[in-house]
Amino acid sequence: MAFKVGDKVTHRSFGEGEIDFGPFEHYTGPDHYLMRDGDGKHVLVDGGSMKPIAKFEVGDKVRGTFTGRVYIIAGGPFFSPEEWYATETEAGDTISNTASMLEAIKSEPAKNEALKVGDVIRIPCDGLECADVKTGDLLVVAEVVGSDITVHAAPGAGQDEWYFCLRNVERIDPSTVAVVDNVAYDLTAGYRDNDGDVWRFARLPNGDVRGNWHGSTINGFDSLLSDVVADCGPLVRI
Repeated sequence: MAFKVGDKVTHRSFGEGEIDFGPFEHYTGPDHYLMRDGDGKHVLVDGGSMKPIAKFEVGDKVRGTFTGRVYIIAGGPFFSPEEWYATETEAGDTISNTASMLEAIKSEPAKNEALKVGDVIRIPCDGLECADVKTGDLLVVAEVVGSDITVHAAPGAGQDEWYFCLRNVERIDPSTVAVVDNVAYDLTAGYRDNDGDVWRFARLPNGDVRGNWHGSTINGFDSLLSDVVADCGPLVRI
């Protein structure tokens, strides 16, 4: 079968890798590719020596990247003309979805009480429930009522709060984020300040969240996140 740049594959000799270039014709024959292996090295491979790595398995719980709809993988993977799956809706209907239109649900509160005011949720798709939000936005929970939540909107959004169904959002591990003035900051990402400097932050053993822009190890002498927000904000995640 044909592959394209970005495809995750497994090679019979080199193991798992990713297609970085191809297909192209080599003097040994057509259908050749440059594959980046697990060590980051490029190897020359032919299409017949590889098979695609499936993005999901039957039984996985996934979400539509644009619709926010939740599915269970019911069949697949199928690879014609591109990777796709038979997916079952919560109502029991089965429809097809391509892999590019689906994302894994990494975490989700098991019950409403698991999500509380002050927790941080991730938005799984642009315009979720018609709100002014983007994929990957981190928002702070302001209220939980039954199966619905209210969140503080991101700075610059069309209104101060947005409302979502609990099942359509993803809860974030609190150890990976910090909240300042109802704005969530991703401690795994970099942030550009109003001077163009890029900051990184970390939570220290004493609970302080500090960071710097010069790339050295973060310690107790570095700036508090709250001070950076006040003095150098707004901070933009990159």
